[in-house]
Amino acid sequence: NAFTSRGYSESKLQNDVVDELKAAGLVLDEEVLLGSGYRIDALVEFSDGRKVAVEVDGPSHFIDRRPTGSAVLKHRQVVRLDRIEVVSMPYWEWDKLKNSVMKQHYLRVKLSDGQIM
Repeated sequence: NAFTSRGYSESKLQNDVVDELKAAGLVLDEEVLLGSGYRIDALVEFSDGRKVAVEVDGPSHFIDRRPTGSAVLKHRQVVRLDRIEVVSMPYWEWDKLKNSVMKQHYLRVKLSDGQIM
């Protein structure tokens, strides 16, 4: 299938986010190929069965800090076709975080969806 996302590359930013997700004690799989054909950076699974796709979005995913059309389409399709919530980690938000404590707090807030983790 020509649409299926086969190749991928991990960035330093993505590795940092994944490392902090793991340090926060979250259960996740990296570089997951979904049924829709999209590959996501990380899939976090919570004890209640809820799954959240984490997309580490670097500068190429934005134009003037607005998501590109392809980023918007990917997030929308993953939600609709794979029925998985997508959480974007924009590079400029991550870059402001100075230490591991701040990064893990940020991740917990972004992934909490109003629930206690």
